[in-house]
This record gives sequence, C-alpha cells and structure tokens, in this order.
Amino acid sequence: MLTSYIWASMKILRQQNVTFADLLPDEIWTELCAAGRSTSYTDGQLIEERGDARDGISLVSAGEIAVGNIRPDGSFLVSGLLRKGECYGQFTVFLGLPQTHSLWSVGTTQVVFVSQTVLTGLLHGRPEIYEALLKLALWRNVEILDFLDAQRRLPLPLRIARLLLASPASSSSTRDIDCRQEDLADTLGVSRVAIGKALKKLAAQGVIEIGYGKITLIDRVGMARRIEAIHSQNAP
Repeated sequence: MLTSYIWASMKILRQQNVTFADLLPDEIWTELCAAGRSTSYTDGQLIEERGDARDGISLVSAGEIAVGNIRPDGSFLVSGLLRKGECYGQFTVFLGLPQTHSLWSVGTTQVVFVSQTVLTGLLHGRPEIYEALLKLALWRNVEILDFLDAQRRLPLPLRIARLLLASPASSSSTRDIDCRQEDLADTLGVSRVAIGKALKKLAAQGVIEIGYGKITLIDRVGMARRIEAIHSQNAP
C-alpha cells in the first residue's frame, strides 16, 4: 500500500530548515492563503503528478505531502516531505518548467492554490513575498550542497548516523526510530547490503542497536563527534 510505504520512509526524511511561511510576516501568509482556492485531501490521495504544470503556486496550509516518483517496479521513492507552511510550483511560475515529482497527501491535508495572475498582483504590492521566495531558494541550495558534500566526504556509516540524528523522528527524548534498512538504502542511494554492513559497524562501535524495523540510538553525542571529526579532518 502506497500510504504505508510513505509513512515508513518519512520517518527518516530530514526536515528542511525553514518553510515559506517562516520567512513571511504572519499577515502576508494569511493574505496569500485567503487569495487562493483551498482543496482538502484525505490520506494517500494523489495531489499532482510529475509533468503537471499548473499556472500558479500551491501552499500547504495543513497536513503534509510526500514528494517523490514512481520507480519502474511500481514502488514510490520518497525524496522529500512538505509540511505546513511549505510551497511548491515556483519552477512552473518563474521558469516555465513542469512538476518534477509526484505529490501525495500524508494524513488529512489542505492545499491552497494561488494562480499566477493573483500572485503577480500580490507581488507588486508585497515585496516581502519576493524576498521570502528568494531566501527559500537559497536555503534549499544550502541544504542540497550540504547533502552532496556529506555524500562525497563521509563514509557510509557516518552518513547513516547523520541522517538518523537529523530525522524528524529523532529527538533528545527519543531512542528508537522506526526505520527499515530499505528506507535508508533508498534515501542514501546505496544497496541494502551496503546499509546492513554500515549499520553493523555503527553497532560494533556501540552508538546504535539494530532491531526489527527500528534503530535504537545509544550514543548521540558519540555519533555527532565522529561526524564532526571527519569534517574537521577534511577542512581546508
């Protein structure tokens, strides 16, 4: 079932640092939401497909959206999670490009569509919207570069540790993260066999325990120190 796969994968998806709403004054976010057309979705509904090109931007006003694409075997590869306050559709509005991923609702979700005509009118009188969109794009660039840097410089065990420490399911009060090895393999783009070997190395170091469908974080501080040590060694 697609929804259960999404829920399993999103346990370890790294949350983005800021949302569109975070970068806007509250009154302007409210004005944007009021200017658009709101649509509600139940859990597991397809919202948009790869290749769609709606003439406007969409705001996530409630719930969450899984972002990904269908693979040749029919499974859904989740590459991101949009939470309340996020937006999408900027590529279509500003670059004329179609949607690059399919979007599925996770739980009860509400999306507000703001047409390009309405958005253009608001942009003329609200330069804060332009500024927020620019900052959002820059934040995404920082996050992508950070991820690519880790992919190239960190050994796989530490890339896994980094992902676990940054996942939405991880907190100082939580030891167990519901997580399958398949989800880690998909997120990091490696084989399940490689993930298994890397997890055993982390377990041998005493920083995690491997359970059935879950990983228990034993030593958060130790994992963070190992990651920082690698970054320090590779610093110019």
